[in-house]
Amino acid sequence: MRLESSSRSIAASTCDHAPTTVQGLGFAKSLEKACEIDSRLLGEVDACSRSSFSGRTIGRIEIVKAAGRPLSLITDGGSPPGQMTAFLQFRGTSSIEQGDREARLSAGDLCLVRGSRPLTLEQDAYFESILVSVPEQEIAGRFPLWRAALLTPIDSASGVPAVFRDAVLSLKRWSGSLGDSGSEGLADAVVDLMGAVICCAVPINSDCIQRSFHHQDRIKTFARLNLGNPELSVELIAEAVGLSPRQIHRLFANEEMSLMRWVWVQRLEQCYRELIQDGSARRTISEIAYAWGFNDQAHFSRTFRKHFGVSPRSLRRRTDHTSASLS
Repeated sequence: MRLESSSRSIAASTCDHAPTTVQGLGFAKSLEKACEIDSRLLGEVDACSRSSFSGRTIGRIEIVKAAGRPLSLITDGGSPPGQMTAFLQFRGTSSIEQGDREARLSAGDLCLVRGSRPLTLEQDAYFESILVSVPEQEIAGRFPLWRAALLTPIDSASGVPAVFRDAVLSLKRWSGSLGDSGSEGLADAVVDLMGAVICCAVPINSDCIQRSFHHQDRIKTFARLNLGNPELSVELIAEAVGLSPRQIHRLFANEEMSLMRWVWVQRLEQCYRELIQDGSARRTISEIAYAWGFNDQAHFSRTFRKHFGVSPRSLRRRTDHTSASLS
């Protein structure tokens, strides 16, 4: 991927006016837009009062730097794909709110936010910050405790956070001399370092993590073996694996979907596989649905169509037509 850069000089505003609201953009782009809007509000100012905003794309990551006068920003987030953003505060103080969490940062602190989700930023004084954005899906797939690290103030004066900070500063410094060659390798290194920061921010040891994975595997194994039971529930699974329903909910709290939502998806996928298999016409669609735990034919058809974009009947008809053409 080509390394791209943009740099502009912009004026930022003080916080004595209403916050700037930006819609449809991620965190970094919203901050850039807020600075541009504040520049127009201020009009002509002397060079010392002007702020700067510069951005660099290296592989699949984005690094931007913003510096200037106090400002206030509200963003409703951006469209998918989502981004995980590390916000590093180098000068001034700031506060970030996202969902039900809030982080107050001093110079030298950093925190992680979901860059494509709504948030509020307050830069309380003259500030200098760097934002590093990576694909959220990568972080979520490799570091299962990432949600617990969100909006947690992290001191970057030593340890892993300091290594991450220094790497970001080095990339920012030398980005102008970087080309396509090696850019994805550098992006890999940034993702790895951000994952290491997540592990530092979440005070859970590796033994605890391994136990969590072990319990999740036991739970999912039991659920897979009992997908055909329409009475399958968190309570039934909890009793079978020797855990409480509350423990199960906690084990899946940081996953992309709840346990029963996962069960629902597994059932739909099993029905899909059976419908596209040769000879599936020996069983009716209703019989297939009932065999995999659905007890309402109309509800099954609606959810199947919503999930796969095609009705069970149309999928079977398409499969039968393909099989006939090949014979």
